[in-house]
Amino acid sequence: MKTHVLPLFCLSFFVFVASLSIAQAQNIEQSATYVSQIDADLTLRRVGVLPVSDNVDGIYARPIEDQLITLVRDAHRWDLAEATLSGPMPSIGELEEKPDSVKKVTTPLDADAVFAASASRGANGLTLRLNLFLKKDGKLLAQDVVKDLPRFETAEVREQIKSMYAKVVSKLPYQGLILSRQNNRITINLGKSDGLRKDQIVSAVQIISVQRHPKFNFLIGTDKEILGRIKILKVDESLSFGAIISEKERGAIAKFAKISALEDVNYGEPSGLNPEAGDVRSRPDANVAFGKDAREWVPTQPPSFGQVGLTLGLGSFSSASNLEGVDCCEAKSSIYPSLNVHGELWINPTWAARVELTQGVISTDNPRVGSTPGDLNQSYSRYALLFGYNFLLQDDFFGPKIQLNLGLGTAKTYVDDSQPRALTTTTFNGGILGVNGIFPVTDDGQWYAGGKFNLYLFPKMSETPVSSAAKSKASINEFSVFVQKKLGERLRAVGSVDVTLYSANFSGGAGDRKQADGVTPETATSLSQRHTVLTAGVLYMF
Repeated sequence: MKTHVLPLFCLSFFVFVASLSIAQAQNIEQSATYVSQIDADLTLRRVGVLPVSDNVDGIYARPIEDQLITLVRDAHRWDLAEATLSGPMPSIGELEEKPDSVKKVTTPLDADAVFAASASRGANGLTLRLNLFLKKDGKLLAQDVVKDLPRFETAEVREQIKSMYAKVVSKLPYQGLILSRQNNRITINLGKSDGLRKDQIVSAVQIISVQRHPKFNFLIGTDKEILGRIKILKVDESLSFGAIISEKERGAIAKFAKISALEDVNYGEPSGLNPEAGDVRSRPDANVAFGKDAREWVPTQPPSFGQVGLTLGLGSFSSASNLEGVDCCEAKSSIYPSLNVHGELWINPTWAARVELTQGVISTDNPRVGSTPGDLNQSYSRYALLFGYNFLLQDDFFGPKIQLNLGLGTAKTYVDDSQPRALTTTTFNGGILGVNGIFPVTDDGQWYAGGKFNLYLFPKMSETPVSSAAKSKASINEFSVFVQKKLGERLRAVGSVDVTLYSANFSGGAGDRKQADGVTPETATSLSQRHTVLTAGVLYMF
């Protein structure tokens, strides 16, 4: 018997070691995982609600905040993270523009994402904005905006927020999460209330990349990889239990894997490819996909970077110089053409940079008796560089707003020389302090009206080829009223009346201007120029 003990022991040890090796190999196989940092960042388990703001002393802020807290608390997709915040809260516009502000505000919160909302009551109704921000990078995930809500009752506002909340949640790139896996059995945080049913087949996916709006950062698309499919075996109200029926590799579907859309997209029964079938080709939009020059249809995104405007103008011009001992030299043109170009870059919804260019060609009679030539050709050039700060009167960049501008401008009026000299070439320049305002005048947002006023700070005036006096004190004023008609999402027709006045008073004695004899000084007391221009053109926003 003793002779068989050692072989038996060796055999038992070998079986034990082999069993461990097989088990270890199985564990290694089952631990195969698909790792995506983007997918992990978008795994929302705890969600908070930031303090809500409004412009009517909190009338809507508290009900909206209470409603959001209730919606998040009652949602089984995530847990509510209590927001115990202190200190001033940035505006919702600042949170959208500056992800660092979101990260700073949410640092003390044990949350993966936060809701932020605002209400703004204006002349056309109530505007509500609801945003979902990701805590990790502070960027906007999803957003819903309702403009010009005609009902102001608190109950109506609460119902509207409930609808907006559902829309924001629906914009997330997945429906639910896998809470646990044991062998091939899994638990999902979706149930009957989400439309899930017994024996339904759902897909487990992983998010591998995201596409964000280039300016506002909210999600506009995602790329997903299907990890496998799951059959639902039992459904409760907010939970369900299922079994994995296929996966890319053993263990690919793991805890916190995403559940994609619960229902497939159905397009109905095809009616065939017969060209005579009237159900498609007879539609008014048939040329989008059929017929000559067919083109792909894509939704038009609202402009978000800036605008370029081009207008043509017809204006009147008058110029006057008061010379000592000479009748007033006044030159007029009842009509002259001009070209106006401007470009504006929207740095963010609050700040903008603007460049303006105007060119005009003017012809006038020589206003000085006995001076030649009899006709004087003049050219007018104006340039301006401005930085503007927008005061949005509603939570809508394209709604009513007032823009405060600060910049530099210069205007030059070149005139032919004459003998004896009548007019001089003048250059006016200075710093610009301006204010613009634009307001929708129809409920459908098709027509806009507005105005502009620019006051030049520390203006200066210079003359060539001679100066009319030793010293000059200049002033420059610009005023404009305009209307805009919306032609499309990015295109508007514009028209305006622009009035510009340049003037200078002279002092300090004679300059280097001479009378006809070329020796006797000729001094001017004042100079003025006025442009009144009617313009029309187009404005393209991109």
